Amino acid sequence: MKRILLAIVCLLTLCSVNAQDATKVLDKTATTLRAAGNVKIGFTLEANGASTVGYIKLQNQKFVLNVGGTITWFDGKTMWTYVKANEEVNVTTPSADAVAKMNPYAFLSFYKKGYTAKMGKGTAKEHEVILTGKSGSPYKRVVVCINKSTKYPTSITMTTSKDVTTKILCNSFLKDQKYKEATFRFNEKNYPDVEVIDLR
Repeated sequence: MKRILLAIVCLLTLCSVNAQDATKVLDKTATTLRAAGNVKIGFTLEANGASTVGYIKLQNQKFVLNVGGTITWFDGKTMWTYVKANEEVNVTTPSADAVAKMNPYAFLSFYKKGYTAKMGKGTAKEHEVILTGKSGSPYKRVVVCINKSTKYPTSITMTTSKDVTTKILCNSFLKDQKYKEATFRFNEKNYPDVEVIDLR
């Protein structure tokens, strides 16, 4: 009986250490990315058996996401989503969950509250951190691979509650970019023929 209890205690201790290690890895990544200032990240998006390239520009909570014929601007309050195929722009005031679903780097702020973290297998060059969503989290599972040397994410795989999986492979990372406030807002002058649909 004592051996069984000892084994259980050891197992619980290992689980606790694993979770602490995973959180430390993410903490270091979050710190590194924040220290990088305004960034532009080029990536390949894989979903539904297809892939496309795109980029995201980030300044704190603001971002511009351009991928697959869709451009999304978010200035911290208002979101504009332009779909080229429809020549329409939808204007919304998104919830925090909606922003998290659009911005793959939102895990930098939500991983401590909405998820439990543990270390995955990883490789000699990369950490693998597995985030399991708690009730109400926008994703059921998020797997983040992080370069051990640079501390930058190399890939993020996100699975929704409906088992829809999207994988993002990071191809380039530019830090200390100079952005104007207008960068994160839709400019009607650049899209004169687009129909603006205000859903706020």
